[in-house]
Amino acid sequence: IRESLAAPKENFLVLVPEQFTMEIQRNLTELHPRKGILNIDVLSFGRLAHRIFEETGFTTETVLDDTGKSLILRRIAEKHRENLSVIGKNLNRIGYIHEVKSALSEFMQYGLTPENVDGLAGFAERRGTLSGKLKDLSELYRAFLACKEGKFITTEETLELLTRAVEQSAIIRDSVIIFDG
Repeated sequence: IRESLAAPKENFLVLVPEQFTMEIQRNLTELHPRKGILNIDVLSFGRLAHRIFEETGFTTETVLDDTGKSLILRRIAEKHRENLSVIGKNLNRIGYIHEVKSALSEFMQYGLTPENVDGLAGFAERRGTLSGKLKDLSELYRAFLACKEGKFITTEETLELLTRAVEQSAIIRDSVIIFDG
């Protein structure tokens, strides 16, 4: 990269963790003799996915961030309140929807389906409240997946979709890719 800064011939994609993008951009700018990095993009995987989807038109669904997930879950939880034996009682507590959202996000990250969560609830049957919470989470998970189907994708799904879209990308094809951190 340092050699390329003097006479830019190639485009670079520097992939870094989300929290380091600005710091790495600043460091690369300071290394440049004229303090500019026109041929270097510093991106997180999420930002790269957005850029590739925009270029290729691979997906038209909106990516749901944490706030969007929480809003949808709040609406779903209100509709299903009477069927939620444990969670239904706690919906109005501050931060509870956030905790539910975090649990569902982890289910998605680890590839759990609502049926897997049902199985865990059955396994925890002797543990009372845990089983009830898992049953409630399974119901909310099913409703959330149905609600977002065809309209939204979650941040947990973007990397998997990116693996399919990347083959069509000229941005990737014409760049040197560097991973840092």
